[in-house]
Amino acid sequence: MASEKSLPNSKKVVFEYPLSSTSVPKIWEIISTAPGLAAWFADSVNSDGKSFNFIWGKNEERSAEVVNCRQNTYIRFHWSDDEPGLFFEFRIIKNALTGTYSLEVTDFAENGFEEETRSLWDTSAEALRRCGV
Repeated sequence: MASEKSLPNSKKVVFEYPLSSTSVPKIWEIISTAPGLAAWFADSVNSDGKSFNFIWGKNEERSAEVVNCRQNTYIRFHWSDDEPGLFFEFRIIKNALTGTYSLEVTDFAENGFEEETRSLWDTSAEALRRCGV
């Protein structure tokens, strides 16, 4: 299991985004499948099970492996070109009082780049909302 502590040149960051959907299966599909992730996270996504290939535009491509997962709860990825111990994770959170859901995103930002990382995830969250989730 990947370590959850920060590495010397990075800091663990967590962001939470409210969702409009109350359907956990719908939320799960959009955060854990290639077609779902291609709808908001990347321009194109290919998967052969635990391996995902993410493509943005014509020049950026990254591969990630699913390193941990609990269906309808969370999925954790490790970029193949990242240091061991680093990951990004999508977690479905239910507010016990309101019954509404949010998406908790955990990532690692290079020291000094926390705001840029937040901005990237904010942009992705906006695309997610446009998907009706």
